[in-house]
Amino acid sequence: MILISTSFLRKFSKIVVLSTLFLIFLGALIKSHEVGLSVPDWPSSYGYNMFTFPISQWVGGIFYEHGHRLFATLVGFLTLSQSLLIAFSSQPLWLKKTAFLALFLVILQGMLGGITVLFYLPPLVSMAHGVLAQTFFVITIFIAYSLSNARSNKNDKKYSKELKNNALLFCGLIYAQLILGALMRHTASGLAIPDFPTVGGQWLPTFSDEMMNNINVILFEDDLDLVVRAQSLIHFLHRLGAVVVSSFLIYFFVYYRSYFNHDRLSSKIFNLIIFVIVIQVVLGVSTVMSQKAPFIASFHVVTGAALLGLSVLLYLNLIPNELRRRAL
Repeated sequence: MILISTSFLRKFSKIVVLSTLFLIFLGALIKSHEVGLSVPDWPSSYGYNMFTFPISQWVGGIFYEHGHRLFATLVGFLTLSQSLLIAFSSQPLWLKKTAFLALFLVILQGMLGGITVLFYLPPLVSMAHGVLAQTFFVITIFIAYSLSNARSNKNDKKYSKELKNNALLFCGLIYAQLILGALMRHTASGLAIPDFPTVGGQWLPTFSDEMMNNINVILFEDDLDLVVRAQSLIHFLHRLGAVVVSSFLIYFFVYYRSYFNHDRLSSKIFNLIIFVIVIQVVLGVSTVMSQKAPFIASFHVVTGAALLGLSVLLYLNLIPNELRRRAL
């Protein structure tokens, strides 16, 4: 059997992680520019084989949609390569199974992407496509961490069960917030509350006829699509989710910051989480105030993915003993 070195796998797994994050950004650009049907056929592109579609026709929305397809194919190829490389390595069986799980998810992701085009962007399928992208990203991080020096060289310091449970809860809250974000984007609710920090001209939302009238007056004056109460409720839940996630991070900082004093990597990850969540909040507000400027909205999506990835990485770094036991 040909054995693949762990050092090479480490580097390759990081390439897969970074490529996936960039792919999420490209996917966000498509929705932000509303060009999901700029290439209306799949798997072909205007009747051409995807790889022979003339560059001269990569104009307007086609550039974003076709570019996304090509890069998604690259990520699929990298994932396939990673699963085969790990299969022919000396890594434990559970990691090999995880690598093939990632391969299954990226194939499913590609199929969902095709279905969104063939069925003209059905909201539920588009949402599933977005949420699965985040899930796949988490799996790539898990694989990369499992191969990393950080895991293999981790000391045996035991963290409290409460800390680990709260770190896992933090991951869950961010994941739920990303689902709400996907729901908001794919139900055209991104500007269903177009003012900030007020909500439809009110500090405490009532979702009354008066509040909805205030919202639609603002949208009408800015020549934007009018919305219904359900859209405003979805938007508000996403804002409320941001408050919950931020509040939980403050709680986490107050009660657990001292736990990381002797763990340099966890401390670095935690500091990055604080930095990224500040950027994420600023981008969220800017998305509303700029009336969903495409690149601002897209960076908001990819920063949310990065936040999820960092929270998962923090949790994994708190449970090295559990991972080792699985590997035995």
